[in-house]
Formats: sequence, structure tokens, C-alpha cells
Amino acid sequence: VNFVACQLFALSAAFWFRIYLHPGKASPEVRHALATILGIYFVVFCFGWYAVHLFVLVLLGYGVMATASVSSIHRYSFFVAMGYLTICHISRIYIFHYGILTTDFSG
Repeated sequence: VNFVACQLFALSAAFWFRIYLHPGKASPEVRHALATILGIYFVVFCFGWYAVHLFVLVLLGYGVMATASVSSIHRYSFFVAMGYLTICHISRIYIFHYGILTTDFSG
């Protein structure tokens, strides 16, 4: 239900974005800031405190992009992302919610 609510709100926000914040009226900084704030709100609304894991994953990906060479960045970012999500998924299944079928960010 939260996901569908976010999708509907995002569609209305996109319409508002197109009318009031098109590139002729607003600077890229304002557009990016508003999109970032809305995105963070949507993630927190949909996933609750699990959103912290998504932000950690984004920061890890940014760290890989800032430090890895261009020729091998795709390998490093893949292994870091899949490794982190695998660890989170295994810990959620076997430590926190053993035997309960749930969907979360690691799916």
C-alpha cells in the first residue's frame, strides 16, 4: 500500500515539477534538491528504518566510484552492492526473522 501511495504521489509531483519547476523557471540546484528531498521521503515512507541500509548502500557505491579506476569500476560496484545486500538478506532471514516470509530492501 505504501508503494502504491508513493507511486501516485510521485506522479502528481512529476506533474507539478513539469509545470512549476521546468528548466526555464528553476535552477538545476533547486530541481536536484527538491528531487533528493522527495526521494528520501519516499524511501523512508516505504521502507521505514530499513531505509538506512539503502543510504549506506548508496554511500558505499559512491565510495567505490570515487576511488576505483574507470576500467574496473563496474566490477567493484557490483561486488560491493551484491555483497552488502547478501549479508543483509542472510542476516535478516537467519537472525532476525527466521521462518517468516517478508519482503524488504534486500529483495
